[in-house]
Amino acid sequence: MKRLAVIYSVTLALLTVAAVLLLRLVWPEHYPSGLFLIPLYFALMLGVMIMMHKSNAKKGRDRSYFLMSYRIVKIMVALIFILVYFRVVSSGLPAFAVIFMSYYLCLTAVETTLLIKEEKKS
Repeated sequence: MKRLAVIYSVTLALLTVAAVLLLRLVWPEHYPSGLFLIPLYFALMLGVMIMMHKSNAKKGRDRSYFLMSYRIVKIMVALIFILVYFRVVSSGLPAFAVIFMSYYLCLTAVETTLLIKEEKKS
């Protein structure tokens, strides 16, 4: 799980640098005001994933229980996050949504790949 946390954090940092540079240099007029919230959300989800994994291990549950419950929690929190953002902020919504989806897809791919590798080891 430590390896997953490190790779996830590095990927998150690279995505953040790429998003900021791309938007500042190429499309500065589309820079959303709450862009910093996206990496913050995914850092929070990393913490949630680690806590759920530890809780699952303590209770002796099957790993598939963790994987399924984490996916549901992640989708529900993402939905709440996006709805609250859309309700509070009214500018830059399309750019924010596209960036959020890019982060979500990239980091979900990283999570899935590393969790499958961890599953194969045991």
